[in-house]
Amino acid sequence: MKRLFLYVYVYMLIMFLAVNFGVVPFFYKAVQDHFQQPVALYWSGIVGGYHHLIEDKLNSLPVDQWRGAVEDLQRYFAFPIAIMPMEAGPWTEAEAIAIKSGEMVVHGIGESFTHQIGESGMVLSLGPIPRNIPEIQSKEFYIQLLLFVVVGALFFIFATIFALPLAKNLKRISSAAAAFGQGALDARAKVAKRSTLAPLAEAFNHMAQRIQELIVSHKELTHTVSHELRTPLARILFNMEMMGPAPKNTEGEHHQQEIRRNVEELTILVSELLTYARFDRENYNPPKEMLHLATWLDELTAAWKNDKEHIQIDCRNNSSDDKVPALVNPRFMERAIVNLLQNAARYAGQHIHVTLETAEHHCTIHVDDDGPGIATADRDRIFEPFIRLDENRERETEGYGLGLAIVRRVAQWHGGRVTVDDSPIGGARFSLQWPQIGQLQSDNRTEAAEPLL
Repeated sequence: MKRLFLYVYVYMLIMFLAVNFGVVPFFYKAVQDHFQQPVALYWSGIVGGYHHLIEDKLNSLPVDQWRGAVEDLQRYFAFPIAIMPMEAGPWTEAEAIAIKSGEMVVHGIGESFTHQIGESGMVLSLGPIPRNIPEIQSKEFYIQLLLFVVVGALFFIFATIFALPLAKNLKRISSAAAAFGQGALDARAKVAKRSTLAPLAEAFNHMAQRIQELIVSHKELTHTVSHELRTPLARILFNMEMMGPAPKNTEGEHHQQEIRRNVEELTILVSELLTYARFDRENYNPPKEMLHLATWLDELTAAWKNDKEHIQIDCRNNSSDDKVPALVNPRFMERAIVNLLQNAARYAGQHIHVTLETAEHHCTIHVDDDGPGIATADRDRIFEPFIRLDENRERETEGYGLGLAIVRRVAQWHGGRVTVDDSPIGGARFSLQWPQIGQLQSDNRTEAAEPLL
């Protein structure tokens, strides 16, 4: 709003100054040149009487007394009067010819007037005639300043009248776009049809509607296909059990094992798809409860590392508070931490470090491994669903690219984020951060979370 208002206000002020100091003087000069002859005739009629009266007075005196007579007459005039030889005047050639021919020459737009006194070779000059009242002229600066203040205030009012509705509509469109980008797929920009921004808002709403339909269709398709695949997979496994085992060390046994392995792989994939579909809810606000994060994290890592004997897992609490109260959904947060641990275990050499930190009302859990790390170019897209950085790895090792996408969704549900960076122990560091209590106090509900897993 402020930027738009300043833009309109400064633009109008610059235009005013440009017109006042650029166009107006040029226009004034053009008018002066165009109407020079009518103006000269007009002023000649006004001051002609003064010239005749003064000339009559001078003609009644000797030439050597003219200068003294003019000085005596000066006290009756509010503008200068003078006589001088024809040759002493700063006339142009055209003006000199006109003066010698007996014409009255008008300088400027009635500023001063010159006329020859008979055949004497002397000329009488009246002016310059002041156009401003002295009392006003002495305060001209303050008058000009007041004028600019009044004009500036008027422009301020006009700019506000123009910018205010435009700014409100822009804010509505901006807010709708921000909400849509954060996952509120039903966000729309509500702008009056008569507004100049109505076409922009309509285009945004149409785009948002189309994107929402595509995303909803994609989710429904994924969920439906995943459910429908369960039945034929179960039938295949059942029929294989009914067939009984093939003779050992035969080609039939090898084929049965391959079929079973592929079916189990498809079953795991379908299960992962259904899990992600449950988590992939943009505006879901899960119920949260207060827990002591340090104790909870110790218990979680201790239970998870029981079957990971080849990897050393170290859990640390770098917070000043031994308990670290936090408002979270335990079930969803557990799934996120387990996914990070599983991801670290796939690439770790020998060590995984889990670190809890609190700072500035935020909780952060770091999961570090001593593996190969993640390239900087891949650190944003790794949280997208179905992204597998190394396509040459076996699926049993790499997974299906949904674990980190679930972590990001859980972080967003808690008002936080997940990032990846270089680890102090040489591999990758995944950091899950969310507001500790303050920003989530309004969501402090103690209902149990619905089972998703």
